[in-house]
Amino acid sequence: MSTADADQIEHLRRLWDQYGRLLTVVIVAVLAGLLGKHFYGSYQQRQATEAAALFAAYQQPPAGQTADALAAQLRAQYPRTSYASFVTLAQAKQAVEAGKLDVAEQHLRWVVEHAGEPTDRALASLRLARVLLDQGKVQAAQDALGKDIPATSPALAELRGDIARAQDRLQDARQAYQEALAGLPPESGQAALIKLKLDALGQP
Repeated sequence: MSTADADQIEHLRRLWDQYGRLLTVVIVAVLAGLLGKHFYGSYQQRQATEAAALFAAYQQPPAGQTADALAAQLRAQYPRTSYASFVTLAQAKQAVEAGKLDVAEQHLRWVVEHAGEPTDRALASLRLARVLLDQGKVQAAQDALGKDIPATSPALAELRGDIARAQDRLQDARQAYQEALAGLPPESGQAALIKLKLDALGQP
C-alpha cells in the first residue's frame, strides 16, 4: 500500500471518528420520520374507516343497538372526526325540535370543544348561540360566537342583530341585519326573513 493510500485511509478514519456517530443519528432520525409518517397516515385512515362504519350504523342501527348509544361510542372513540360532530349536531337538532334546549346546548358545546374541523366548530357555535338566545341567555349567546366563524358570514351578522335587538341596541341590530342582507341573494327566503326583522325595528 502506498503512502498516499495510507494517508487517505487515515483521513477517512478520522472523519468517521469525528462525524460517523452524527451521520448515523441523522440517518436513523430520517428513517424514523419517514416510517412514523407512514404509520401515522395508516392510523388516520383506519380511524376514519372505523368512524365511518359507526356513523353508518348510527343512521340505521343494527338490532340490539340504539342511535344514542352509537353516537356516544363515536364521541368516545373518535371525538376529533367529523362523523362524531355530525351525529352530535343531529342529536342537538332533535333536542331542539323536542323543546329540550338544555340538552341541545350540551351537545353543541361538545362539538365546539372537541371537533377537529374549524367548519364543524363554526356551525356548532352559531347553533349554540341561537339555542342560548332562545333560552334568554343573551350574554352567553354573544360569548358563544367563537373565532372559528367567518367574519363575513351572513348567519353571524343575523345572530349579532338578534342579540343586539334582545339587548335593546336597536341601531346595532339594524346595522347587523343590513350586513347580513348584503351577503345574501336578494330573493332568498333568509333575506326575506331578515327584511321582516328590519321592518319590525321601525325607522331609525
